[in-house]
Amino acid sequence: MRKKTVSALLAIIAAIAFGCGRETVEEHATISFMIGDVKINSVEAQIGDIIKQNDDILTGGNSFCDIRIGGSIIRIKAQSSVKISTLLKSGNIEDTEIGLNSGKLLCKPKKLLKDENFMVKTPTAVAGVRGTQFAIEADKLKTTRIKVFNGEVKVARRIRQFESSVEKVMELAPTLEKEQKVVITADEVKKAEKVVENRLQEATAGELPGDNVIEEVIQKSEVQIGIDDKSVQQFSPEDFAKENKEIIEIQQKPKEDIVRITRAIKQQKERPVPEGRLLITRYDIYFIRDGKIQWDGKVVNEAVRSDGKLYIASGEYVFCADPEGTVIWKADVNNDGSLMIEGDKVTVKSGGKSVKLNAGTGKRI
Repeated sequence: MRKKTVSALLAIIAAIAFGCGRETVEEHATISFMIGDVKINSVEAQIGDIIKQNDDILTGGNSFCDIRIGGSIIRIKAQSSVKISTLLKSGNIEDTEIGLNSGKLLCKPKKLLKDENFMVKTPTAVAGVRGTQFAIEADKLKTTRIKVFNGEVKVARRIRQFESSVEKVMELAPTLEKEQKVVITADEVKKAEKVVENRLQEATAGELPGDNVIEEVIQKSEVQIGIDDKSVQQFSPEDFAKENKEIIEIQQKPKEDIVRITRAIKQQKERPVPEGRLLITRYDIYFIRDGKIQWDGKVVNEAVRSDGKLYIASGEYVFCADPEGTVIWKADVNNDGSLMIEGDKVTVKSGGKSVKLNAGTGKRI
C-alpha cells in the first residue's frame, strides 16, 4: 500500500512539474472527419467537435474517426477505445499522450521539435515518436502490435513500477524502423514487472523507493524495458502497401467539403430518406444515411447522367441517385470506377470482367 501511495505522489509531482509553463488549449484537437458511430464521453460525436484532455472516445463497428491534434492527425479505427490523456501546448510546442485501451490507431504525427512529445500507451506498451507514420493495436488480451511505415518509433514495455518515469524509460527504449513490426504480450510484461519488483525490493530493503532509486533500477532494467532483436520482424510488402496507402491518405478535408458534408447530414436528419443521400465533391463520394456518413470513396470518373439520374462507381459500390442526391439504389460491386450506360443496362468493370446491372433497380443481370 505504501509503495502505491509513493508511486501516485511521484506521478502527481511529475505532472505538476511538467505542466508548468504549458496549458491545455481549447480547439487544439478536433474531430476532422468520421464515419459511422463515434462517441465522446458516451455522447454521439459530430465532425468539428472539440476534443479535450481526458476525453474518452469509442468507435463502433464499420466506423472510424480522424482527430487533428495541432499539426498531427490520428485515425481511430473501428471498435476502439481511446483516452486522450494529454493535450498540452505552449506557443508552437505540443505534448500529446494517447491511451489506446483496445482497438487500433493509425498515427501521422507532425515532425516534432526538440522539446515536443507524441506518445501512445497501450496496456502493455509505450510508443514515442518524432514525425513518423505508424499503426498500433491492442486487443482484449492486452497484446500490442506496432508497425512502422515511415521514420522511427521508440518502443518499450509498459512497466507499472516505472509509470511516473516514462521519459527516463523512453531514453533506453529501442527503435523500431521503417517496415518493422513487433508484438508485445501481457505475459512478457508481467515477467518484466516481476524482475523490476525484485530489484526495487533489493535496492530499498523493503522501504519506499525514492526518485534516485527508481532511476537506478530503470538503468539496470534495459532488457526488461526493451524489445530484443529476435522479436522485431519485417512485414510483407502486401501488408505494408495496404495500410501504408490508408495512412498516407489520412488528411484534413477541404473546408468547403466539410461545410457540404455537414449540410447533407443535417438535411438527412431533418428529412430522412430510406436509401440515404449521395454527396459528390471534386475528389470524394460520401454515402449518408441515418444522419451519419456510412461510407466514403474516391471519385475515379465523373458521374454519368442518363434519363434524369446520376450513376457513379467507386471501389465497393455502384450508386444511382436523383439530381438532388437522393439514392435510388446502391449495388455492392467491387469496381475500378469505369461505368457505361447502354439502354436499361449499367455496365461496370470488376476484376477485369464486365458486370451488368439493371439501370432501374441495380440488380445484376
